[in-house]
Amino acid sequence: MINLQNTFRSMLEKETSTDFVIKVGDEVIKAHRCVLAQNSEVFQKMFEQNGMTEVLNGDVIISDYTPECVRAMLEFFLYWRTILGSHVDDIFAISDKYKVELLKYECELIMANLIDSENIVKYCRIINLYDAPTLEKACANFIRIYNETFLKSKEWEEIKNNYPQLALQFTEKVIADLNKQK
Repeated sequence: MINLQNTFRSMLEKETSTDFVIKVGDEVIKAHRCVLAQNSEVFQKMFEQNGMTEVLNGDVIISDYTPECVRAMLEFFLYWRTILGSHVDDIFAISDKYKVELLKYECELIMANLIDSENIVKYCRIINLYDAPTLEKACANFIRIYNETFLKSKEWEEIKNNYPQLALQFTEKVIADLNKQK
């Protein structure tokens, strides 16, 4: 497995036999259509459409993500792991947009382990925008564990004001969990 990963890493770094270009800002990232199509429903459907400009030109412009996020997604395609670092929420968003479910789930797991009072509002925005059930469950669990202090915080007020439906769901889950413990 290590040799295969090294082969894939070398293929990505040396841009061996690439047949597609992803333009991100001023950067050009060379890729392989077969790898993109195998790992992303969006790319698969794109390549099935012979008349699409991207297919005819052999390139696509991605303007809403950084080159680091695109590279992280490509690395995941080739060796099923990626270094997510501080870009985990952006990588989650790109994996949602390009329908890379396993990467999206991995990002959710990482964010679920990073929840604290400083980033929970950001994660509520993510839950509100995307289907993120693992992250939602983890946020509810965070609120349940820290309910005595968190429910008095400015972050909770912000969640109630900006995401009232989500705040209601969290409250219902916390109450249900507390009732189970009785």
